[in-house]
Amino acid sequence: MDDDGDGDDALAARRCESNLSMRSIDYLVRGERVKTNARLRAFAETEVCRKMLRDENYASWARRKGRALRKEIAEAMVTCAFIREELVAMDGSAFIREELVAMDGSARGEKSIVVFDLCSGKGLTSSVCAETLGKNCEVIMVDSDRKMKLTHLDSERQVVHFALDVYDEALDEMMARARASGARVVVCGVHLCGDLSRRSIELWSKYGDILVLSPCCLVREVRSQKRPHGTFGYGLPEVATRIGGDSYDLWNKLLFAHVPTHVGPFFARVIKRQAVVEDMLTEKNRFIICRRCEDVSVERCEVAVARASV
Repeated sequence: MDDDGDGDDALAARRCESNLSMRSIDYLVRGERVKTNARLRAFAETEVCRKMLRDENYASWARRKGRALRKEIAEAMVTCAFIREELVAMDGSAFIREELVAMDGSARGEKSIVVFDLCSGKGLTSSVCAETLGKNCEVIMVDSDRKMKLTHLDSERQVVHFALDVYDEALDEMMARARASGARVVVCGVHLCGDLSRRSIELWSKYGDILVLSPCCLVREVRSQKRPHGTFGYGLPEVATRIGGDSYDLWNKLLFAHVPTHVGPFFARVIKRQAVVEDMLTEKNRFIICRRCEDVSVERCEVAVARASV
């Protein structure tokens, strides 16, 4: 376990005085990095951090190796900050007041915001999202690993885990129900490997309002008969070598280009952007952020066509 430096955190001091073993979270809150990295500093003020310090349900997180813990914290804080920015852009002060309503003035679903955290792992991003986005948010962790220790979810009423593969039709059904409820549907994925990034874009374009995606490695090169989900992304390393480019950069550009300009039955416009986050504590620090503009109603389309024909 690596110490980040000396500090005077009272809780960490009490643990020392009581001859209790220091954990990664204790080192983090009393160290130097929390003072110099804005993401870690912001996390230290969250309720999730306080749970790591005091809640036994979060024991496995509190003892996670220091470097891995810092990396996951930074990723979670950045992802949730982007989600919040996009929700504010879509709903403005209504999101701040946690009183989201549909465009026709009717109340949104039982939960105003439903976040799907794809390939969530143990779900630190999910926990931070639940706190960041308020009591009207439900976070759905989706990960096929059934062996993860998820005792911390006993302390998270707004977070639920489903052991699903992201290609499972059951996930499509869950997302379709969330969208039909009138809630804002957020799709996020942090460091999704290979074709999982493309799949997240596909799911968002069908059901989502907001996408926050941080791609990771490229698709693994295998023979054509062993490619279960098509040919997207194959051959990219060879192209990068041929043109002298960076394969991770090309992968992000390819995924960004794959995001449609319009989505839904009424061709709602998509606003998309890319971001490079320098304080992510990893070289794979790029994000693709998208949001769907409100669907244009059939009535508005008919009015537009009528005006154009005059």
